Amino acid sequence: MQYIALTGISSQVLKELQENKIRTIEIHSPQNFISVYNTEVGDLIFLTKSSYNDINIGTIGLLAMIKERKISMHHFVSRSQEMFEEYETFTARVQLQVKGIARVRMVGVSVIGSPFFVDADSVTYLEAK
Repeated sequence: MQYIALTGISSQVLKELQENKIRTIEIHSPQNFISVYNTEVGDLIFLTKSSYNDINIGTIGLLAMIKERKISMHHFVSRSQEMFEEYETFTARVQLQVKGIARVRMVGVSVIGSPFFVDADSVTYLEAK
């Protein structure tokens, strides 16, 4: 089945999600933000500690359902005597509920500005090792 993938998620976050079954994470990276932006509450997504460029056939990750999703913008102003700087950042907060473990069967084509998709099959815990 095809899933939007979130990549480069820390091992600690994945461990806490697997142990507690529900966890809220905040996304700052542009690629993961774009992926989350293109999801809806109730969607299943694939999460892995592997970086965006390192996902390949056989990569293991978690399948999780989005229980809540919030997109927000932060506006920052910085000023010194010589310079005035203003910028905005976007963040996404998603509450996830783990549904199982999956293994990548096929990696989608990566296009900058588009969500990153993988085809993955659900596996039992023993098959994932």
